[in-house]
Amino acid sequence: MCERKEILEKVEKWLTACEEESWLEEYNMDDNRYNAGRDTHLTLKRAEKARNLVNKMPGMVEALASKTMTWESERGTEFLYDGIHLLSMLEEYTILRQEKKEERRRQRDQKEHF
Repeated sequence: MCERKEILEKVEKWLTACEEESWLEEYNMDDNRYNAGRDTHLTLKRAEKARNLVNKMPGMVEALASKTMTWESERGTEFLYDGIHLLSMLEEYTILRQEKKEERRRQRDQKEHF
């Protein structure tokens, strides 16, 4: 039986990972990221950890969705997080992630053609 507390802990981990993903996107766009001077090695270390975490996110989302569906089917009600249906949040995240991936692919393809 899935417990609400267990799902909430996974949601918190996922939201933290989302924050790291956003930070990493900003970091990757910074052209001066390697010329930052002092403590550059710490930022590089954070970026490496963030990349590892971001790579695990599809699995996190899948596991969270699975647990949530089980919880919902056991109770016959939607699992809400801050008043929002959690499965809708996860679906929206997955769609946005896919769109970003497609956009990066398009940009790479355009660079190759020029």
